[in-house]
Amino acid sequence: MTTAKHEALPPPRSGTSLVVTILLMAISALLSGYVTSTILDKEYKIIFAEMQKDCHQIQNDYLTCRSHAAEETTKWRIYADQNIRACQGYVERHLGEDILAYKLGSDGLGKAINRTLEHEALQFELTQSEAKATTLLNSNIILNQEVEALEKDRAIRTRQIKNFVTELEDAERALELRDLERVECDRYYRDLINCEESLDQAKQDNVNNEAPSSHTVKQLSDQVKALQNQGKMKEAMLEEMGFTINDAKKEIQSWKVKSESLVEKVNFRSRRDVLKQYGPGPHYVQIALSQEETILLKMAPLDLMSHTIHIFMNLIQEKMYVGGTFLLAREHILVAAPIDAFDPENNQRLEEEMVDEGYFPDGALLFHQYSPEFPHAKYTVGFSSTGGPLFYINIQDNIKAHGPRHIDNEGDVEGDPVFAEVVEGFEVIQRILALPRNEDDSLNTRVQIVDTYVVESDAK
Repeated sequence: MTTAKHEALPPPRSGTSLVVTILLMAISALLSGYVTSTILDKEYKIIFAEMQKDCHQIQNDYLTCRSHAAEETTKWRIYADQNIRACQGYVERHLGEDILAYKLGSDGLGKAINRTLEHEALQFELTQSEAKATTLLNSNIILNQEVEALEKDRAIRTRQIKNFVTELEDAERALELRDLERVECDRYYRDLINCEESLDQAKQDNVNNEAPSSHTVKQLSDQVKALQNQGKMKEAMLEEMGFTINDAKKEIQSWKVKSESLVEKVNFRSRRDVLKQYGPGPHYVQIALSQEETILLKMAPLDLMSHTIHIFMNLIQEKMYVGGTFLLAREHILVAAPIDAFDPENNQRLEEEMVDEGYFPDGALLFHQYSPEFPHAKYTVGFSSTGGPLFYINIQDNIKAHGPRHIDNEGDVEGDPVFAEVVEGFEVIQRILALPRNEDDSLNTRVQIVDTYVVESDAK
């Protein structure tokens, strides 16, 4: 905004000059106001024009901004729709996953609950199994005690049977002697008849001849009485011996019945223990010479010889052969035992273990078992005649050599117990048979048994 420049007024005059001055001042003021108003109007117009221009610019900017905003809004709406759809898809997907996870979690929780219940059931069964195992262990201890008692009873009865057999043999010899004495008695009886006839004849002669001989008659009468007394004594002796023999036969029959009952009980308990410890079978055992060399044996049917199978499987399970050796290789058998001829200390340990367990020196079996259904064929396994623990593998058919047979001066001999057959490891057996031997057929190379164990039939 501009201001007018006024010239300096002359000094006022009196009267008219004052009016003029006032008028001039008024006119000057009006002019100044007009000029000022004009200037202000121009400036106002300029400002208004500028403002109008700015307003148009602002309006254009507004329209542009509105258009841009509409475009951006459209874009953002589209983007928002896309995001909404993406979010919906994401939510639906994750909701589906969450639902699936929930279902899986529910199923997993159900399975976990079921597994927990199963675990509790298994824990309960385990507790029962432990209780049963404890019971079986106690029962096994009791059975072992019973077996020891039975073994002692068996030894006592064996000695008694031997005594009875000896008494029976003595009775038979006495019976033979009685037969001889009976023959002698018959001879005495005939002599007595002859004496009586002679006495009668002498009496008749005495009557006929009327020349009695009292001395001859008395002598003949004494002989008759002596023979009669001797005959009575022999008859009494023979009768007493007959009673003794009958009593011995009855006692032997009684012990035979008791022995058969004892055998039945041992077989029953052996079969029961095998089924409890090792399952229904078929039963296998493994003999290891190293990790690579093993011999697998399949046991005979349990019903054929349950006591023998029970004893051998216990020997295997209790590792009684571990540390022992294959010690003898002949043309017909390969022998193994808890014996170590190469290490005296180990051999002493093995012997002490066998003695402590009652397997040595009287044998591991309480009695021998042999079945013609499982004979001494090639690659079968049997106990020695002492009833173990020494065992052998038949390299050939040994039915005649080791089965039931008749031996001169000994009579009929029962067969060695044969209880298993080789099903794997034939090459190991052949390798052992090919090793150098001493003069007595013992191996001069140590072939040691490093492990033995019962093989599960399912695993086999």
